[in-house]
Amino acid sequence: MSLVSSSKERGYWERLSSNDKKALEEIDAEIRTRLTLLVMIDVATRMPLAWIVSDQPKAVATLALLRMATRDKAKEKAKYGCEGDPAPPMGLGMVKTDNGVGLRAKPVIQSLLGTVAAYTAVRTHASADKPYVERLIGTTESILVKLIHGYTGRKAGELPGYDSKANGVLDIDELYGILTRFFIDEYPSLRHMGVGMGGRRPAEVIKELNKTRGLFKLMDEDQRRIHLGWKLEVTPNDEGVRVFSGIWFNSPEFQIAVDDNAVTKVSVFVDPDNVNEATAIIPRVAGEFRLQLQVTAFADMTVPEVLELTEAHRREHPGVTEIHEDRIASTRRKRFDQLRRIGVENNLPRSYSTFDECRTKASHVFGGARIVRSFDDCRTVQPGEINSSLNGPGVLSIGDGGAAIDHQNDGLTAVSVEYATADDEGEVPIYSVQEPEPVVLPNTRQHEQKLLPIGRPKNKGTFK
Repeated sequence: MSLVSSSKERGYWERLSSNDKKALEEIDAEIRTRLTLLVMIDVATRMPLAWIVSDQPKAVATLALLRMATRDKAKEKAKYGCEGDPAPPMGLGMVKTDNGVGLRAKPVIQSLLGTVAAYTAVRTHASADKPYVERLIGTTESILVKLIHGYTGRKAGELPGYDSKANGVLDIDELYGILTRFFIDEYPSLRHMGVGMGGRRPAEVIKELNKTRGLFKLMDEDQRRIHLGWKLEVTPNDEGVRVFSGIWFNSPEFQIAVDDNAVTKVSVFVDPDNVNEATAIIPRVAGEFRLQLQVTAFADMTVPEVLELTEAHRREHPGVTEIHEDRIASTRRKRFDQLRRIGVENNLPRSYSTFDECRTKASHVFGGARIVRSFDDCRTVQPGEINSSLNGPGVLSIGDGGAAIDHQNDGLTAVSVEYATADDEGEVPIYSVQEPEPVVLPNTRQHEQKLLPIGRPKNKGTFK
């Protein structure tokens, strides 16, 4: 809830002082950047099933929590070096949520009902409706959360003199690694004194329950992807379907159904945590189609991992790029010259280029952008140096003495510059004008003298 919005709605925002307004805006900014921990446990065994850290605990984060609870978590165990065994993937029975906005969202409730799970909404401010969640939060906070750098406390003023914002030094991956090791190695190994536990450890209870009664049956993979995964509308072709611009899926049954029904759009459902398989639904065709991944290099990866791997493959050193681009351009130029020479020698019957030829060549010529780096020795003149020295860096001489500017034509008024030395001002230029002798042409009257641009001074010096 925004304090600024609430004060404006109540009508006392205008009566607040500027300092109070600024304080409320700072509090709102702090709340918007606060991270939220979403946890899902098995009530019968108190075993943690899923945990998600998000800055926006809405429906998207809640669906990610449900996907984690219904899948294998061996990847998290290996990535963060856990010694214990996480909870195995299991189906959803009755899901009882807390009062969070993301837990009561319409997409979450629709997804749960689609997976044939019972959904129970509890009352607000009624801890008796959700005692298992309250116990989990209290234990996690007292053992782990209060020791993490940047902890703000359960209430205002709980940690006097502690600057939680200045001590918030963990990034999201480090924080998630600490939480993962806690929910896999530490919390399941603690003795639990809750109702039905009797001091037993959650890790041992879930093993015993799995042997005697069995866990909830796993969800059907296609139904899980349809209700909890990501949906994309794509156009099929002879290669199958392509999602996220580069991940291909296909199957023989799907290809036959597409050819028989001549469809233009299909719905593809992907599990973002595992791209090994996908589920497709064809309009006006009964049933689902399970598709297999066509790029084996992406096996067992998540969608973000696939994108990071592809980005790493496309990234290369600028020097390597320049070498290969030059090689490609040189080879294409030689090929073009060779084909043109062959065409001239064999007198080909066509002297023009077609539209397809030009379009194909244009796709090769303009197929990439290349940045040409500047040379290191291309320097400029330092400030104030161009008037004080003619030999500075980047100063180039004009001509070598044979240019028109270095000569005095006949009939011109020449200006010569000489230098005299003064006691207090150094060299002082003295200007004198030399009138040339008049030129008399035969049988004509004397031509009038014309003034042209003056020549270059003979002696170098500093003008003041």
